[in-house]
Amino acid sequence: MDEKFRDRFAAHDLPNRTLREVYTYWLKMKGDKGLPTRADLDPVQIPHLLPNISLIDVEYQPRRYRMRLIGTETVRALGEDPTGTYLDDNLQANALLKSRYDWLVENKRPYFYCDKLMWSDKKFLEYQTIGLPLSRNGVDVDIIMFGINYDFPEEMGSIPMAFGA
Repeated sequence: MDEKFRDRFAAHDLPNRTLREVYTYWLKMKGDKGLPTRADLDPVQIPHLLPNISLIDVEYQPRRYRMRLIGTETVRALGEDPTGTYLDDNLQANALLKSRYDWLVENKRPYFYCDKLMWSDKKFLEYQTIGLPLSRNGVDVDIIMFGINYDFPEEMGSIPMAFGA
């Protein structure tokens, strides 16, 4: 991967409270078992985190990723809701994200990543994400849970303006 990718971290290493809480919740779901399941995820326990959570179905043979549920903060960042679409429907997103999705499915452990939102028209937006594996059978990753935080300009104290605006 690259320097923006980390697969060894603790909750206190994560850069903001939202990601720390999502990761801590995933660890709680996991408990002593290998991987938590989708059934372990109880939205009632984490309503304040739901806008920052997305769930991606993993399909095998061929491996594809379907956007099962996209949090409202991601919809806000992208300016559209990709729920129900496949990662490879967006060639730019597929080129930038597929290797990380594949890594998580193959390694079956979380990762942290931060960058700009390069697959959208909002390339100025910075984001941080943790990819977290879920499994029905405790072995094969069949859902990826993402906790995502976006640094929206109004929250950073400035709003980018286009020339001539």
